[in-house]
Amino acid sequence: MSEGDAATVPGSLDPRAPGGRDRRLLFAPRRHLILAPHFDDAALSLGGTAALLAAAGLTPEIAVVFGAEPPAGDPLTPFAAAMHVRWGLDRGAVVRARRAEEDAAAALLGATVRVLPFPDAIYRGDRYASEAALFGTPAADEADLPGDVAAALGAGDSPTADRRVYAPLGVGSHVDHQQVFAAGLALSSLGQDVWFYEDLPYAGRRDALASRLTAVAAQGVSLAPAATVGVVSTWDRKIGAVLTYPSQLEAVFSYLGVRPERDAIERTLRGYAEAVGGGVPAERFWLLASPRG
Repeated sequence: MSEGDAATVPGSLDPRAPGGRDRRLLFAPRRHLILAPHFDDAALSLGGTAALLAAAGLTPEIAVVFGAEPPAGDPLTPFAAAMHVRWGLDRGAVVRARRAEEDAAAALLGATVRVLPFPDAIYRGDRYASEAALFGTPAADEADLPGDVAAALGAGDSPTADRRVYAPLGVGSHVDHQQVFAAGLALSSLGQDVWFYEDLPYAGRRDALASRLTAVAAQGVSLAPAATVGVVSTWDRKIGAVLTYPSQLEAVFSYLGVRPERDAIERTLRGYAEAVGGGVPAERFWLLASPRG
């Protein structure tokens, strides 16, 4: 399926037809839990949808999975220290500053925030001490991590039609995004309602989404489009929320070769969103179509 086909799939939320049955599909649950691997992922990838839910009188919750403080007493790797320099933050301020950015974005989107007790990959020893490792295969000794994340999110709870979970697809292969994707799969396989979102900025690279779908299919995971949500009415809120992360803008948008300036950021994100929505800004979601074989 081409990237432009998702809005035509039966049951999807066509951005050009926001009412009726398709609108009920999005708003059916009363509780909406967004799994963000890091501070900023929710605003970048599905900020328009979060704001749309809030505008409908709901209160989406953002759970930042890897937002805990670096383990006390553990030295930073040179790679992690270099990241701090790039962000303009020191070790003592980094999580506090990034949480403040997240809170500001959530206030614009109408969401709440909680942080799970897991540190970012760059703070988990020397497993991910380079760019190649950070965007490679998750470490073998972290095989239980997705299960731990799922447990922290209520994997043992009985499935309910009252809650939907949004998890990243893992486009771009950042190890933390892959781990949260795996946690989302675990929740979905237990019968929980999970929609997978396209990770930005990574999905903005040519063929990145197709490559990720191919990779997960090779692992026995079949995904199908769930909804394409038009976000015209909340687009400005999404952009405003993205801009509340000054420590991250240069690092995030350099990935796409974009200057960290409002016009360039808005133009880049709009280009992707309009490609998804067939000329209308939209955010697309996917469902687990079959269990892992």
